Amino acid sequence: MEIPDKLKFEYLLSLDNHIETKGIDNRKETMKKIFEITKKIADLGFGEKDIHGITTDEEIYIKYEKWRKVNNV
Repeated sequence: MEIPDKLKFEYLLSLDNHIETKGIDNRKETMKKIFEITKKIADLGFGEKDIHGITTDEEIYIKYEKWRKVNNV
């Protein structure tokens, strides 16, 4: 079984949003979103190595960029 692409994209988007966010309160909110998505992934039985793999997979980044364009995100 593999982490669903939708969750991968949501995870990458939340990381991007966190990086781009200014202000401590806003950063707390974006970090909360990262933790929520991480929990969803973990609840599916995936571990830290799987989650780390999302950020190092060039192919998923290409799909993610296409997803962002299609969904105007």
